[in-house]
Amino acid sequence: MDFLLIRYSSLGDIILTTPVAENIKLADRSNRVDILTKPLYEDIFFNNQYFDDIKTGWPGRKRYDYIIDLHKSIRSNLIKYFIPSDEILTYNKAAYARRVFLHSGKKDAILKKTVIDRYLEPLRELDIPVKSKKPMINISDSERDKALTDTKGEGYVLISPGAKWHTKQWLEEYYISLIKKIIHETGLNIVLTGDSSDLNLCERLVKGAGLLKSHIINLTGKTGLRELFAVIGNSRAVITTDSAPLHIGWATGNYVIALFGPTVKEFGFQPEDKRVRIIEKEMECRPCSLHGSNKCKFKDRACMKRIEPHEVMGELHKILNEAP
Repeated sequence: MDFLLIRYSSLGDIILTTPVAENIKLADRSNRVDILTKPLYEDIFFNNQYFDDIKTGWPGRKRYDYIIDLHKSIRSNLIKYFIPSDEILTYNKAAYARRVFLHSGKKDAILKKTVIDRYLEPLRELDIPVKSKKPMINISDSERDKALTDTKGEGYVLISPGAKWHTKQWLEEYYISLIKKIIHETGLNIVLTGDSSDLNLCERLVKGAGLLKSHIINLTGKTGLRELFAVIGNSRAVITTDSAPLHIGWATGNYVIALFGPTVKEFGFQPEDKRVRIIEKEMECRPCSLHGSNKCKFKDRACMKRIEPHEVMGELHKILNEAP
């Protein structure tokens, strides 16, 4: 059977679609799985045996047995009706349930399911067994070797400090304190990553480290998507917020410490994996938004401020003691 998956954005959400293709293939290796996404994200699927074709434009008039809309946007709703298929399935976005929870605190049963669980529901409708729920990013040996060169071949903890929304970002002085603790207490280097919008932030973190800055490798704005995957995959652990590096770290099989502030696990983006540690503080004002925002209504960002560097360091020590 031929399947077309549709998911246009964003980086983390697209990574979470990979178990859908994996389970379709595990059910029958003769099944064909294509995905329709934006050109920006096609590298996510490089070297992934569970996808047959990555389509980034009009997919043509090929007929599919099943189209599975994993985006459920105006764009995906329109385009799927112009592609010949025998059946169209969608996933439960839980948009209404999340908004009710955001504004009233009432939890619908759907919020007990992760985003991946909801992505996999259409397969259950087709009696396709679910054998895997872990997202996958495959990194080649040459990509890992290149990442080793970029990071000077030494052990490191990767920190991705940026966030699209200001309320999701941890305090700069906390990052600086944590960086110093990691270098002093573990002897590991620090690798900083992010896109061009994070350049100033990461430069301030390097400067704040003072004499220890020689132990920091700042790759912010210097890596393509595949290079970023490899650098994250090669690290001893990843420290980030509720953002794409959380899912990249998980999909590469790494350990991750994720700091959750304005958003909460009930939105469905918490990985179900012991390698991923979520640090958060229970507060009446959480959650305050679905994706984060640029202003805290109390003007103190207490949900992030109450997560202190020594807590993150304690979790990192546990990981380093546990990791092979």
